[in-house]
Order: sequence, then structure tokens, then C-alpha cells
Amino acid sequence: MAEDHRNPQVALANERTFLAWIRTSLALTATGAAIVALAPPVHRGWLLASGAMFVVLGIVAGAQAWVGWRHTDRDTRMGRGVAPLRIGPYLTAGVIVATVTLLIGAVLA
Repeated sequence: MAEDHRNPQVALANERTFLAWIRTSLALTATGAAIVALAPPVHRGWLLASGAMFVVLGIVAGAQAWVGWRHTDRDTRMGRGVAPLRIGPYLTAGVIVATVTLLIGAVLA
């Protein structure tokens, strides 16, 4: 096993980042559930599609929380640099697509 070279500040920052991703995951999942549960005046198919997209994005954000934390923890333990975030732009695009889907459904309703 590699010697632990971690700086406590880096370890704590990694934990805060993990928790931020978990909050993001919960917010996206709650948004998807709320869209469907509150049933705004939007065409039903578009409503369900948008809600499902938000829930899937929430699941992806939760997976990112775990995977990102593990990789950063491993890399810092081994004294390596931290890899850049790659999933952020995809999640952003997903939120935009889910929101536009909801707006299209509202226009068609």
C-alpha cells in the first residue's frame, strides 16, 4: 500500500465536494419528482420526459459524487494530482435539455 501523502485540507475539501455533489443529486431528483407530482399545465408526455431526465441526472450526479470522491482520495493518497472534472458539462447540457423539454410541453399544452 502506498504511503499516505494527504494534506488534511485536501481531504476535507474532497469531503465537501462529495457533499456538494450529493446535494446536487438530491436537488435534481427532487426536481424531477416535483415536476411530475405537481403536474403543471404541460402536455403529459413532455412532463414525464422532463421529470425522468431530471431524475436520471440526479442519479448520475450521485454516482459522480461517489466515483469522484474515491478517485480524488486515491490520487491524493498516492501523491498524484487530481484529475479534472469531466461530467460537469454533460450534466449542464442535460439540465438544459430537460428544461427545454418542459418548456416545449408547456407551449404545446
